[in-house]
Amino acid sequence: MKRSLQPERDEALDEVPDDALANRRGEYFGDVLEKAVARRAFLKAAGALGAAGAFRGAALVIAPALIRPRPASALLGLWEDPGDRLAFKTVPPGDEREVEVPEGYAFDTILRWGDPLAADAPEFDLDAQTGPSQARQFGYNCDLVLWFPLSEAAAPGEAPEMASRSWPLVGTLRRLNPFSWRRGPTARALLAVNHEYTTGVDMFRSYRPGADRDQAEVEIEAHGTSIVEVVCDPEGRWRYRRDSGFNRRTTGSSVMEISGPLRGYALMQSAGDPTGTRVKGSLNNCAGGRTPWGTLLTCEENFDQYFANFDTVPSSHRRSAELSRRIPAMPGSTPRKWELFDPRFDLSRDPVEYNRFGYVVEIDPYDPAFVPRKRTALGRFKHETATTRVARDGRVAVYSGDDSRFEYVYKFVSRGRFDPRRRSANRDLLDEGTLHVARFDPGLGFDPDMGSGEWLPLVWKEGGALHRAGYRDQQEVLLDTRGAADQLGATPMDRPEDIEASPITGRVYIALTNNSKRSPEPGPGRFGDRDRDIELGPTAANPRGPNPHGHIIELIEEGDDAGALRFRWNIFVKCGHPDSPTDGARFGDVGDPAASGVSPISDPDNVAFDDEGNLWIATDGQYASEADGFGQNDGIFAVPVEGKQRGLLRQFLSSVPRAEVCGPAFSGDDRSFFCSIQHPHEGRAFEEHWPLDEKVVSKPSVIGVWHTEGGKIGS
Repeated sequence: MKRSLQPERDEALDEVPDDALANRRGEYFGDVLEKAVARRAFLKAAGALGAAGAFRGAALVIAPALIRPRPASALLGLWEDPGDRLAFKTVPPGDEREVEVPEGYAFDTILRWGDPLAADAPEFDLDAQTGPSQARQFGYNCDLVLWFPLSEAAAPGEAPEMASRSWPLVGTLRRLNPFSWRRGPTARALLAVNHEYTTGVDMFRSYRPGADRDQAEVEIEAHGTSIVEVVCDPEGRWRYRRDSGFNRRTTGSSVMEISGPLRGYALMQSAGDPTGTRVKGSLNNCAGGRTPWGTLLTCEENFDQYFANFDTVPSSHRRSAELSRRIPAMPGSTPRKWELFDPRFDLSRDPVEYNRFGYVVEIDPYDPAFVPRKRTALGRFKHETATTRVARDGRVAVYSGDDSRFEYVYKFVSRGRFDPRRRSANRDLLDEGTLHVARFDPGLGFDPDMGSGEWLPLVWKEGGALHRAGYRDQQEVLLDTRGAADQLGATPMDRPEDIEASPITGRVYIALTNNSKRSPEPGPGRFGDRDRDIELGPTAANPRGPNPHGHIIELIEEGDDAGALRFRWNIFVKCGHPDSPTDGARFGDVGDPAASGVSPISDPDNVAFDDEGNLWIATDGQYASEADGFGQNDGIFAVPVEGKQRGLLRQFLSSVPRAEVCGPAFSGDDRSFFCSIQHPHEGRAFEEHWPLDEKVVSKPSVIGVWHTEGGKIGS
């Protein structure tokens, strides 16, 4: 979800100072490993799939080491191909002004910018916006959507039940998220929604950054997160409850705890908080995740754009500035100019405040009194997601991408173990553990079409590599996560965004959105305006230069264990247009994507799984990619990751012009899903309106999609 203040292509989406910096030590892989794209080393079954229709003669490719049959159901002859669930009629790409869904489906707008979230909250008034009113209304530019179930009698503050997720004949054989967030039909739930950033020209009739304190306060309060109760009527349509006691906002000024290794650390002690234990606000909340104990993890991504005067940090705070060299703030004024009204955004006046952003924040959606916690043990960088898995020994792994060109993929593994019997026992589980960064290596001789890899621990010890690199302690390593990862030789990636694990196989899928700066020819070079050399050309894990359309990596941990430090990987989808020879697109095991009905796709961003284990992908950037042969609205796509239809990717939803799609999040019974339509008609919100019933301005909104006959999404 890398966004600038203007809707442009990838080369302008993250033009901020940190992107001028990248790893000089990232390992050079040499030639592009094209064969890894489709995993052609797997054994082929005899014959073709002529009768399968969609494949039209494509060979059936079997991966016995990776795509295991579901044992219990297979023994009883009950296994069904998960791709059979995806029987919907493909939605064609387009640039329509309204959301398009398949025949037999419908959608409603559930939440939109400015909706009041309390019975006594003010109604939205475009011409009378204030910070206090926005703090009690649904925020701007909704991004992440997550589903949290509610029982019929649940009340705010009550801890939800934790139980193993029930998969008939299968669940006992898989390592699944113990929190039962898909417990079947429920008429009540909570939606947790992030509000990533603001675009003032689309919020105010006359935007005056630096000249209007009220506008700055509205923007600050429009950031953060909304937690909102939704209810379902007998027809399957969802509405939000304005008067629910669960409803709450966290904003750019909400008080939050600093937890973990950086709590109270000297370089966290700001002018506004000399103790280094509390911070005001969370900014640029992009993707996130759900913990096994039912809390929300929300990620701070492009936080650098809010802080001014990085180049004039006083010499007395030189060390603080050095540790932000790989992720520097703005050298002068910021586009929004909040620093003119609030000194915490002016680093020449409060230089330490910047160190207190760039983290994963944990929030308990069930307890409105819970004070959010910034979990500093997970590192400081542009977090794009925080997906959790429980390891075989009970430790909890959290996966994150750093969403910038030539940045890294990370995994944190907790020291303590998850306790499924006592929710409160897991409250601080993410404050102690080891943060790792990924190195992706080419395939070995016995398996050249499957890459290998390793999770490298970012651990400081006296005499160790990070000590020799100049870090004084573990806290400095966490403050400068990117720089520390450089020292270990991590693999620079093409904008790693969302990461999700299959609930059926445990395999991990990483969305790499794009990278227009990757060179077409292998070789080292300098990226940006700083003296830092990297491998600019194609690598095994990033096999296309430039990479305008992105790709999706499938990662298989050793022993199918989230606590493992070694893995294998392949490129599951190499995005692009199936009809374009220059795109070189590949889709799983589909031999002829164009003839098979594969949809064109570019810029994969959010990913999610349905209860059959099919992967759903939301995109960010297709509308802006006309120069690359697209020019279509962003959308949502579904693709099987196992079975005979592995890789048969098809479009399910088409959004509206200039809007990014975020989500989806499935309901407990998979008969509805929710997604955000972010920045509709960005830059033209007062000229063209969405939702269509809005008469004055376009509003970022959350929609609910359902099957009109009550079927599961995708059927």
